[in-house]
Amino acid sequence: MTGDVISQDQIDQLMHLNEFIGSKKGATRQLIREMRSAILDSGKLSVDEWKNLRKGLREIEELLPVMDMIITLKERHESDLDS
Repeated sequence: MTGDVISQDQIDQLMHLNEFIGSKKGATRQLIREMRSAILDSGKLSVDEWKNLRKGLREIEELLPVMDMIITLKERHESDLDS
C-alpha cells in the first residue's frame, strides 16, 4: 500500500454513511419513484412538493463525496493487490 491514511473525520463519515444507508434504503427508492412520476407529469406537483423532492435529492447528493472516496480507496486497494 502507498501509505494513505484515513482521517478520523473520514471514518466518522463512513460510519454515518453506513447508518444512513441502513435507515434510508427504502426511502431513497421511494424518492426516486416519486421523482420519476413527478417528472413524467410535472403539472401534478405544487411548488412545495417540488421543494420537498429537491430536499430529498440533496440528502443523496451529500453522500456522493463519501461514495467517491470509497471508490477511490477500493480501486487503490485492488491496484495494490494486483502489483
